[in-house]
Amino acid sequence: MLVAGCSHFAGRRPLLGYSDKGVQHADTAIVACAEQLQYVCGITGVNQISTWEKFNGGKTPWVRVLPGRQVIRMTLSNSRQLNRQDVIIDNVQAGHVYRIDVGSSGTLLTATYTDLGKLDSYTIHMPRFPLEPKAITASF
Repeated sequence: MLVAGCSHFAGRRPLLGYSDKGVQHADTAIVACAEQLQYVCGITGVNQISTWEKFNGGKTPWVRVLPGRQVIRMTLSNSRQLNRQDVIIDNVQAGHVYRIDVGSSGTLLTATYTDLGKLDSYTIHMPRFPLEPKAITASF
């Protein structure tokens, strides 16, 4: 029961992929794992900042990042494979959302990103087994 309860608190807001807590949300971007049923994507770090969160077993679905070049460390898995990969986004822009999509090359899982452009907010759906997923929105 305790473990199930912790999963309800994880991911309620994007974790910070930088150390300066005084940065305004409007001056950041969001990097988020795509909602894909066959793959699990977890953002474990941004540059040298860890975003691994114990409440969700390290499967952090979204983070806030600063503009510029960002190295996103990830753990990717499905029912047969598990691997780690870095995704480099060279020109992160404030207010933009970058979606991470997971695929398979046959022998490895791969991650690519798509710039969804400048948005006012972004919504993800957090699993809450056995309950229905909960929509959670982050704004800029």
